[in-house]
Amino acid sequence: MTMRTACSTHLPDKWRGESHRFHSRPLLLTDKGFTLFEVMLAFFIFSILFITIYASYSGSFKTISITESRMELYRKAATALERISEDLQGSYISVLPAKSFGLPAAYTRFLGEETAVNGQDAHSLSFYSRIPPLFSVEDAPVTGQLIAYNVTGSSQTDELLLLRSESAEFIEEFEDRGGLVLADGLQSITFAYMDNGGELYENWDSDADEFKGVLPRMVTVTLQFINPENPDAPLTFVTSVAIPANYKPIPLEGGQG
Repeated sequence: MTMRTACSTHLPDKWRGESHRFHSRPLLLTDKGFTLFEVMLAFFIFSILFITIYASYSGSFKTISITESRMELYRKAATALERISEDLQGSYISVLPAKSFGLPAAYTRFLGEETAVNGQDAHSLSFYSRIPPLFSVEDAPVTGQLIAYNVTGSSQTDELLLLRSESAEFIEEFEDRGGLVLADGLQSITFAYMDNGGELYENWDSDADEFKGVLPRMVTVTLQFINPENPDAPLTFVTSVAIPANYKPIPLEGGQG
């Protein structure tokens, strides 16, 4: 009797069913990854978040930049107004009447003129003051000096530059002077003068008969700086300086003056 080894590949019915069900199970789409719609939706949400964060940071940086610029401008205005105020508080004029010797008392003349540069208000002012020189030796004696404020235009922009110069007392020649830049970025510079009666003037000449050789009672200084954010709304700084020493001319004997 011939014996054959039973090596049948025949599977039991229960196994065959299991195998059939395993291989015939359809694959779900989610098993392969994200759909195009899901990727686009995620990208859209990420873009919204990125734009929001960028806008917040850029707005913060812009605010910081504007704040720093304003602080620098305020410092510049405060320095200029403080310097002008100190000069004016030390101003003086001759106790002799103007033209007492047939000539104007130019060496103590207080002269404020309404001028313009490039169509913008750019007033000038010159007077004598007891303020010590900026670059003086510490132990040097303090004498009067001519202080002059003039305005010039910038060669590259529309801004105005406020210049300050000082010269020793009793000079014989009066020439055009430059000076150190006290403030830049200006749109206009104006001076207004008040007399003892409270009347305002845009010009003041102590040698003129109208002012009778005296100083103004008060000087109002107005500095307008260019506003980069809104050129039509310049940043304005104003101060008023009372002049404590306001000498009146002494009449000369013999009717001179």
